[in-house]
Amino acid sequence: MTYTSAHDAVRHAEQCPIHELVPMHPELLRCPYGMNRRLRSEAPVFRDPASGIWFISRHEDVVAMAQDPETFSSVMPAAMSRATASDDPDMRAVMAESYPNVPTMLTQDPPLQRRYRKFVDGAFGPANLRALEPFIDATSNHLIDGFIDAGQCNFLEAFGIPLPLRVIASQIGTPEADLPRLRAWTEAFIGNLSQQLDRDGQLAAAKGILEFQRYFVQRMDERRAEPRDDILSKVVNASIDGEKPLDNAECLSMLSQILVAGNETTAASLTEGIWLLIDNPDQYALLEADHGPEMISRFVEEVLRISSPSSNMFRRTTRDVTLHGVTIPANSVCFARFASANHDERVFDDPLRFDIQRDNLRQHVAFGIGIHHCLGAALARREMNIAFRVIFERLKNFRLADGASPPTFAPNALLHGMLGLHVAFERR
Repeated sequence: MTYTSAHDAVRHAEQCPIHELVPMHPELLRCPYGMNRRLRSEAPVFRDPASGIWFISRHEDVVAMAQDPETFSSVMPAAMSRATASDDPDMRAVMAESYPNVPTMLTQDPPLQRRYRKFVDGAFGPANLRALEPFIDATSNHLIDGFIDAGQCNFLEAFGIPLPLRVIASQIGTPEADLPRLRAWTEAFIGNLSQQLDRDGQLAAAKGILEFQRYFVQRMDERRAEPRDDILSKVVNASIDGEKPLDNAECLSMLSQILVAGNETTAASLTEGIWLLIDNPDQYALLEADHGPEMISRFVEEVLRISSPSSNMFRRTTRDVTLHGVTIPANSVCFARFASANHDERVFDDPLRFDIQRDNLRQHVAFGIGIHHCLGAALARREMNIAFRVIFERLKNFRLADGASPPTFAPNALLHGMLGLHVAFERR
């Protein structure tokens, strides 16, 4: 279906017969709230006729899916990879030089999923996070130093992206000089996940991922020869139950997941957090009056619930499943709609209201739940709490910059993040 504007797309999603919904339409990926509300209310189990994907929207069902990996597998069919199946000679040439996409942590089921994950669990443990706090604090202050005198910035580019990127790069073990390449490769992976790329976009993303692989294969060889105290060394020198070291494809799969999850989703939530302050002056006033650790923590949890940067996650049914009277056949691809679950009226009163005083803030599933609960959840929380503390210590009166429009979101099937946020502010 073609719409003449984003407004038309959202209005149609809120008014059309339920069977006419097109959940993967770019404008509905940008602004899914009305569509999600209708799905939760009228069709909590909904099959998109265009893509064949089943959309599961209610909180209780999303949680049940996440806690039942035997029924809802994280290993997707090979046909899900359009690049692998492409008849395009240019795409096939790139793929011929690339390592295959191997299921590991996020895309694997137990028992292998647990084995992969345990190799890097320690890197995100309490001791390591405490040791990281001075770096997060110093980096936050350094970034603010770079734009505070101007009195305005694109917050996404000036702070939202570089803070988590620098933090995860320091943990992986890559030099600061390579940050631009890490960001470019992150965007290539995000493009792949979006399900929105045209042929040229798919080819560019595939080339970017190949560059990522070549770079990290070289770094992996260096760590095998001379291990360091970083995630890269842990991954390349790991073995599954002592049987054999992980091969390059397995290592690359793990590293790509750590890189993307370690910077993109936190960047999205940091940036949307500033917009939520601007758009909700009553809540901003509460934080101005008290931005101690408890209030900052509550603010962070509500930002995570509202923003839900990992908005959907693929699952595959291993058997026929009946939910709400609808049978999903075995081997069907499903979307666990975490963003919709976090806005479920059955759990969160007036769910689109930004309210840092909610009594059930931590009932959100922004980091997933069950065996695939986000590996870096504690790191993301630590980054956000420190970053917003520093922001409140140094800046005040955030508002849209003169001439700036309210932010828009990138169309992406799995992730939800702003395209930019141009703000003005004052020095505290």
